[in-house]
Amino acid sequence: MQTKTKIKSNQAFLIGILMITIFVFAGCEKVINLNLVESKPQLVIEGLITDGAGPYTVKLSKTGSYFDEPVLPLVTKAVVVISDNLGITDTLKETKPGIYLTSKVQGIPGRTYNLSVLSENIRYTATSTMFSHVPIDSLKLRKSYSEGIAIGSDGKQDARVEIHCFFRDPPEKNFYRAYIYTNGNRGYEDYKLYDDQYTNGKQTDLQVKRAHIGDIIRVDLISLDKSTYKYYTTFNDLIHSNPIFGSTPMNPNTNLTNGALGFFGACAISTKTIIITDSLYNSAK
Repeated sequence: MQTKTKIKSNQAFLIGILMITIFVFAGCEKVINLNLVESKPQLVIEGLITDGAGPYTVKLSKTGSYFDEPVLPLVTKAVVVISDNLGITDTLKETKPGIYLTSKVQGIPGRTYNLSVLSENIRYTATSTMFSHVPIDSLKLRKSYSEGIAIGSDGKQDARVEIHCFFRDPPEKNFYRAYIYTNGNRGYEDYKLYDDQYTNGKQTDLQVKRAHIGDIIRVDLISLDKSTYKYYTTFNDLIHSNPIFGSTPMNPNTNLTNGALGFFGACAISTKTIIITDSLYNSAK
C-alpha cells in the first residue's frame, strides 16, 4: 500500500485528535470548520485457523467514515474459500451477515492454508503456515524485587510476585503471541509478543503478569508464522504511537492482496491455567 493511501486512511483519525488538542489549549473559544476528505471504503478480512476443533470463522466488513457509528459495515454474499497444501478445499457458508464458517478444513501444524475471498468482482488472497504446537510446561510464581528504593522507606527493596510461563522452544525459527486471561477476562494490554532469537531450541521463561491472591490465570501460547508475527508487531506499534507528536501512523503489515485490511492466519495454541492461592503466593521464591 502506498504512503499516500495510508495517510488518507488515517487522516480523519489524526484530525479528530488534533481538534481535541486545540479545544483543550484554546478553551474552546473558536469554532473550527473542517473539510474532511473521505477515503474509499476498504474490505477488512479477519480470519484465523487454529489446531483446535473447528469450525473456523472468517469475518468480512468495510472501513467506515469518521462520522459513522464505530461499527464496521458487514460484507455479505461473498465467496470465501479456504484450501490447504494437501488438496482439501472448503467453501465457507455465510451463517449470518459478514460471518463465514468452515465445514471441512482442519487446522494441523505443518500445513499451509490459502484463503480466497471474492467480493464485488474483486478477489483477495492470503497464505499462512501453521507452525508447531508448543506445549506450556508449567506456570510458576517468582518473586521480583524493585530496582529502586522509595523515599521514606526503611531501605528495603519491595518484592512482588509474578507469573512466569515455561516452555521448550523447538529447534526452528519460531514466533509467539501469549494471551493472558484473569478470571476469564482479557484486558487490552494482556498479551506478549516474543520471538526465539536468543532462545531457539532452549527452555524458555516468559514473564506474563503480576500475581494477585485469588485470581485464576489462563495463558494461551500461540505459535505464529513470520508474516502473522509482523502483522501483530506493526499493529502493536500503531496503537501505541503518538498521533500528534510522532510520525503519521501506517496501516499494519498484512498478507492480504488487493489492498484489503486485516489478516488471515493459521496458528497452534497451547493453554495452561494456574490458581493463585495464599499458600502458592506466599511460597514464591
